[in-house]
Amino acid sequence: MTLEEILQIEARNVDCIFLYQEEGAWYAYEHSAFYCYSLLGILDIDWLPCPDGVSSGQKTIRVRVSEPDKFLCTPLLRLMRKRKTEYVVLCKISCGGFYYWREQQQMKFRVLQERESSCTKINEHAE
Repeated sequence: MTLEEILQIEARNVDCIFLYQEEGAWYAYEHSAFYCYSLLGILDIDWLPCPDGVSSGQKTIRVRVSEPDKFLCTPLLRLMRKRKTEYVVLCKISCGGFYYWREQQQMKFRVLQERESSCTKINEHAE
């Protein structure tokens, strides 16, 4: 499944975690990432450029989920569908605040990028 297709699903997602296997690892995007963060405490967050035509200049938030079978024991989650490269998990509780959380994560990401950029400039001047 392409990132553009995933983002179309996530745009309508209000109560599920969609997990996708990519290069041997499992990932959740956007709203699914928020549920993983809120319900499971998953903090392995990164940002990807949005595909052309989806959202100009914006990034896509993604979390890495290690061992998705383990978190299915959580009583708030119910497995709806499992395929070789995809899980669909129903969340029995609704978590509000996605847009606030996303903005907070984006601000943290920007600060880290600025720090890295500053450190790189300092190191270049030191050499």
